[in-house]
Amino acid sequence: MSLKLAIEKYITENRRKVNLSIGENLPSANDRVSRAMRYAVLNGGKRLRPVLFIAVFESLGGRIDSGILTIASAIEFIHTFSLIQDDLPALDNDDYRRGKPAAHKVFGEDIAILASDSLLNAAYKILLEEDAIAAGLKVKIASELMRTVKILISGQEGDLALTPRKPAGLLRLKEIYSGKTAALIAACAKIAGILRAVKAGELRRLNSFGMKLGLSYQILDDILNVTAENKAFKGRKFSDQRKGKITYVSLIGLRKSQEIVENLMRQAKRELAKIDKIDKGTLFLLADFILQRRY
Repeated sequence: MSLKLAIEKYITENRRKVNLSIGENLPSANDRVSRAMRYAVLNGGKRLRPVLFIAVFESLGGRIDSGILTIASAIEFIHTFSLIQDDLPALDNDDYRRGKPAAHKVFGEDIAILASDSLLNAAYKILLEEDAIAAGLKVKIASELMRTVKILISGQEGDLALTPRKPAGLLRLKEIYSGKTAALIAACAKIAGILRAVKAGELRRLNSFGMKLGLSYQILDDILNVTAENKAFKGRKFSDQRKGKITYVSLIGLRKSQEIVENLMRQAKRELAKIDKIDKGTLFLLADFILQRRY
């Protein structure tokens, strides 16, 4: 089996496990908020963040159980909370998410806001009620997630301030992307390290790995917004240009943006290489898979 097929199989299998856990943890009621929650979470998605969390955890010698899958579900709930809010008319005003109408287009802006709030609440609820995780660890993980959500909100606030009349330089844009996208990806790696009780220095390297991976992921989104096939980016291709958004591509062009992505990936791998007791193979393949994505 080729390395590409191997990592695709790994992602598919863990995505299946995560989706089963997500289904068990979503509300089954028929009220509009519950239906909007299910729609937003189950309407597709790569599950990159929970899969990354699982991959780092396993690479550190951990074994998947119900507690790990609950944490993975909580991470995806928080990610979806941020996506629903990001798409709202008051923020990015996107009509599509994952190739389908955004939650506010289907259920209305009011219900979408309530659904996003409910997903954030559900993330903490399922984590804190999970019996398979020690109480002390649950508190540490919940604290890390709360800290991350605060950073996500700050990053989104910074993103809203970017307009053609108030352009930002590359350094400011990097800070915003680090907040609105990279922070949650970094938290996935860091939480895995917390669970495996790694040393403080290694925890910092895991966080740095995740930040670089997350930053490259967001810059690649800028690139794909103008290069991806329209079918893959349904409703979103060239959306940055139409809205006059400040992006890496608008500031420095496609070629230099791609060079930065590739350099960040090399740096991310170097951070992993400094950690002694970690199986780097799957994580390197996962980083390469992200670098090669087309949507």
